Amino acid sequence: MEQQHPPSPMRLLEILKDRFGALEAVANSSIKLARYAPEDELAMDLLVAESVLEFGCSLREARDEAMAWARARGVAPLA
Repeated sequence: MEQQHPPSPMRLLEILKDRFGALEAVANSSIKLARYAPEDELAMDLLVAESVLEFGCSLREARDEAMAWARARGVAPLA
């Protein structure tokens, strides 16, 4: 049986970003629905939703910076 290598840190960031997208979708939906529905009926508190979106931006920035770092060292994945 062939031994598998663990995923690279870049791949782990990509996986995290993709999985976090579902949480961002709930946050965006809650913010949009807040215009029409009472806050206690939303899937997510508005303060939490804003924090989720802010974290999503930070996560994408970290991924982009990590990719730039990897490219500068010639270790970025081909894409």
